[in-house]
Amino acid sequence: MPAQEGPQERHRWLEALYDAHADRVLGYLLHRTDRETAQELVSETFLLAWRKQRTVPDDALPWLLATARRLLANRVRSDQRRWALAERIRTAADDAPAAAFEDRVGDREHVFRVLMLLSEADREVLLLTGWYDLTGPQAAKALGCTRAAYALRLHRARKRFRAALERQHASTATLDSEVPA
Repeated sequence: MPAQEGPQERHRWLEALYDAHADRVLGYLLHRTDRETAQELVSETFLLAWRKQRTVPDDALPWLLATARRLLANRVRSDQRRWALAERIRTAADDAPAAAFEDRVGDREHVFRVLMLLSEADREVLLLTGWYDLTGPQAAKALGCTRAAYALRLHRARKRFRAALERQHASTATLDSEVPA
C-alpha cells in the first residue's frame, strides 16, 4: 500500500481491498470451516489488514489468504484446547467418588455463587491457581504480569473472596433464623 496519511484515504483503501477480495477470502475459508466461523475470520482478516496497512503488499490476495489460514489455525488450536479441557473436567468428574461429590454439591454451589459476586479479574486469579492448578510463576505468565504482581493480586482476591463468603454466610444465617420453626 502506498503511504497514505489521512483517515479517509485509509478507509477508502480498506473498502477497495474488501470489495476486491472478501468473496475470495470467504470462499477459501468456506472450504475449510463452517459458514459462521468463516465469516468471523473474514472480519478478523480485514481487521488485521487495517491494522497492518503499511505492510500489506500491493498484490494483497496472497497476504489475505495466508492471514486467514493462520487465523483459522489459531481458532482450531483454541477449539482443541477447549475440547481437551472439557474432556479433562468430564473425566475428573467421572473419577470422583459419588458420595464425596454428593456431599460437596451444596458447597460447590455456594462457592460458585460467591465467585460470581467477585470481579472478573479476581475470579481469574483465583481460578488459575485453584481450578487450573497453575503455579505462581505459571499464573503470572498467563496473566502477563510479574510474579510479585500476581502474588499481590492473588492475596487481594483471596481476601475479597473470604469477605464475600462471610457476607454470604451471614445473610444465609439471618434468613435461616427468620424462618419459623
